[in-house]
Amino acid sequence: MVSMILLASFFLFTAAGFPIAVALGISTLVGLMLQPNVPLVLVAQRMFTAMDSFPLMALPLFLLAGALMGVGGISRRIINLSAALVGHITGGLAHVSILASMIFAGISGSAVADTAGIGGIMIPSMIEKKYPRQYAAAVTAAASTIGVIIPPSIPMVICGAMVSVSVGGMFLGGVVPGVIIGLALMAVAYYYARREGYARYKRASLKEILAAFRSAFWAVTMPVAIVGGIVGGVFTPTEAGAVAVLYALVIGTLVYKELTFKDIVRALWDSALSSAKILFIIGTASLFAWLLTADGFPQLVGRALLSTTKNPTVMMFIISGILLVVGTFMESIAALILLMPVLFPISQQLGIDSVYFGVIVVIALAIGLVTPPVGVCLYVATDISRLPLGATSRALVPFIAVMMGTLILFLLVPDLILALPRLLMR
Repeated sequence: MVSMILLASFFLFTAAGFPIAVALGISTLVGLMLQPNVPLVLVAQRMFTAMDSFPLMALPLFLLAGALMGVGGISRRIINLSAALVGHITGGLAHVSILASMIFAGISGSAVADTAGIGGIMIPSMIEKKYPRQYAAAVTAAASTIGVIIPPSIPMVICGAMVSVSVGGMFLGGVVPGVIIGLALMAVAYYYARREGYARYKRASLKEILAAFRSAFWAVTMPVAIVGGIVGGVFTPTEAGAVAVLYALVIGTLVYKELTFKDIVRALWDSALSSAKILFIIGTASLFAWLLTADGFPQLVGRALLSTTKNPTVMMFIISGILLVVGTFMESIAALILLMPVLFPISQQLGIDSVYFGVIVVIALAIGLVTPPVGVCLYVATDISRLPLGATSRALVPFIAVMMGTLILFLLVPDLILALPRLLMR
């Protein structure tokens, strides 16, 4: 009974335009008022407990590292390297945007930061070169979802903190899917470029490629150092976040010499705001999930799903479908916190590998970042391109279709996710 009222209240407040975190918090208060024996002081206690987690300390650290890299001249160097490598392919700037997003994903851990950091440069550049405005926004938004798949990944850190899945394993598990999704998006961009006759750059010489690589060297080696340190047992994911911040400070101030005190203050402010928003969502979503769990909702859903099938592959298809639907109307971090306690026990009962499950969850929810009405990356790209939401959404359809196709591929071939973790984490 309480679960139904909770869910109905949440959908009502969300439909009324309340922010996700506020809708979750108010809905939980409604649920608690129906249980007079539960003191309201539990609201503060549960929210604080949810945020008081050592693994979650990695979240603001990775956000700060990404922000420092973004204002320290890193984005421009990554784009220059991408242009030297793939700018000569038909539809050049679209491929540059996708590859730059893949590289930047290894720095920020955030799809939104990816959209803003790369999109802020690439969308105006593509429009200037006569690419359709909606196409430029769609390519950038779709590519930015790789930001939470290629390590480091903030959703993977949250997932690991919630259900004790190896964060290092998920980081490794996201590498191959991230590259495959990037290549698939490039294939779509190539098709449209050939059909519409979009421009491309002149092929860069070997000398120009080497010069671009030397300029971006410290940026592109950061993900290798971070993931390698975690896998090698040198530091934990949380300590890796601190290393990433130090790395970004040293590179930005001493190597590239473009990171000023004013830039550092701005990066601290931006990352603090982003961290506060995410942690508020984590707090209210955890409170909401706790009340659902106390009412037996996860067990009810688990019994319903397990009565449908005991086949692990079929179950993963069902779970992915649920995540794709939820991702269209709920922010991905809130969805992750609400659904993992419900869905993860089901996966364990069927013997599904926890790293594989975690990566699939992140990929499915990443698609929701570019689907209306709550696609955060979609909104950022639309804002940069100054387009109506509907125009960008329509241009995104083929890219979303291809991303769903890759998700099906990963569901059918788990080794694409598990090969690297098995090889490097024996």
